[in-house]
Amino acid sequence: MNAKKVSIFLAGFIWLLVAFRIGGRAIDWLQPYFQEPNWKLSLLLVSLIIAGGKAFTVLKKAAARNLGNIDKVKETPINYFIGWLILYNTKGVVFISLMIGLGFFLRYLRSIGADPYNIFGFIYLGIALALAIGSFFYFKELKKH
Repeated sequence: MNAKKVSIFLAGFIWLLVAFRIGGRAIDWLQPYFQEPNWKLSLLLVSLIIAGGKAFTVLKKAAARNLGNIDKVKETPINYFIGWLILYNTKGVVFISLMIGLGFFLRYLRSIGADPYNIFGFIYLGIALALAIGSFFYFKELKKH
């Protein structure tokens, strides 16, 4: 496997790992609704809308932009480890950093009681599903190489 393929795989795999981490947190937060179902469980539809909207607009565009950088990944030993960063580029790394910051902010708001209806769990689930779907844009491209 060459550096370009490894970079594409790692870029998609990172999105998938983040999806599992965020999804796990969402499921933990939504446990009360699964144990005692009520009308709020219908907000899972909101999660699906967020997932579809984010995956097929923002993340599809981001993946295409990142994959457009594939020619910048040269066949050198170091690019087997950092080629995915070359794919993400500066703009992608800044965007990811902002999303991480937003995640910290949402968890902080939740810790001080700013989410009494557990809406953040549904938002997190939608983002996790979107990232999982978005990771397949990379895996689809990997098949082409």
